[in-house]
This record gives sequence, C-alpha cells and structure tokens, in this order.
Amino acid sequence: MEAKEWRRTVNDTTFLISTARNLPHAFIQRAFANPAMSWAAPMSPTAITTMLANSCTLGLYRLTINTNSSGSGPERHAVGLARLITDYTTFAYLTDVYVVDECRQLGLGTWLVRCCRELVAGMPALRWMMLLTASQQAQRLYGRELGMTGMAEQKGLVAMGARKQALEEAGAEAEAAPLKPPSTSE
Repeated sequence: MEAKEWRRTVNDTTFLISTARNLPHAFIQRAFANPAMSWAAPMSPTAITTMLANSCTLGLYRLTINTNSSGSGPERHAVGLARLITDYTTFAYLTDVYVVDECRQLGLGTWLVRCCRELVAGMPALRWMMLLTASQQAQRLYGRELGMTGMAEQKGLVAMGARKQALEEAGAEAEAAPLKPPSTSE
C-alpha cells in the first residue's frame, strides 16, 4: 500500500498522520510501557519489526520547524499511533490506539480513528472491521466514529477470543485427548 498522509492544525501546532513505515521503535516501546496501554508491553526489537511489517501502522506526529538545517522540512515528533492488522481487502482489526498524555484532549485520538475509518472504508471487499476494548469511553467513540456495536452475537456470528494461557491450556488438553476418526455417513 502506498503511504497516505493527513495534516491538521490545532492551537497553532501542526500534526501529521502517516502510514509511512518509519514510526520510531523507541516511541512504540515507550507507548507499550505506558499504563494507558494496559494490554501491551515492551517487546524485543525483532518482535517490533515483525509486528510493524505485518500491519498498517498510522503514526501521529507533531511537526516542528527545524531552524538548524536548511530545506529539510519540519521535524516529526511521534505523539501517537494506531495499528490495523489487515489483508487490505476484506478484514481489518484495529488495535494499539494511543496518544501521549500532553496531546490528549485535542481531538487527535478521534482524528486518528477517523483516518483508520477512511483507510478501511476504501477496502474493495470489506467484510469486517473489528477491535477489542474494555473501556466504556472507547466503546462510545468507536460506536460514534466507526459505527461499531458489541458483538456478543450479531447476525448469527459470535466474536470469540482466547488469551495465550488459554490457548496453551487448550493445546495441552487437546494433545492429551485422542483424535476421533472422522465419521462416515451414508
């Protein structure tokens, strides 16, 4: 996918959202260590590289004029991110939406979600966009901005998930149980 960018000025500060694959790994590590991202944790550089290579990451930057160099354009300072795990055609899973504390309450998180919506809505055969959240405030945001609703059961589908420990426990139980031969019916 070709990189896409959006610009917005808030209180005389210009912000940029970009899908270019150059969000600093150090910023992602700091974001993942922040208590506001309780579901995430810092990870190895190899894991970060793999994660970014297999998702569409929107970096949110505050732009500042660099007075020390000529013609290089504004400097980008990472202040937020959102990731879409997607095949770019039928499905997108939104995760890791984050804005640093000092840039909250400026509408930047909502703008980030709207940019995600624009990307996903442009997918030619979109079937589903999904996410997980426990926050009531986030549920209201995603309902308003993305038209999302809870999916306990929706149109015969049930949203299901498992954390790593449950996967491991199920795997151990499944390995201990003999496989049943396929049934033959005539």
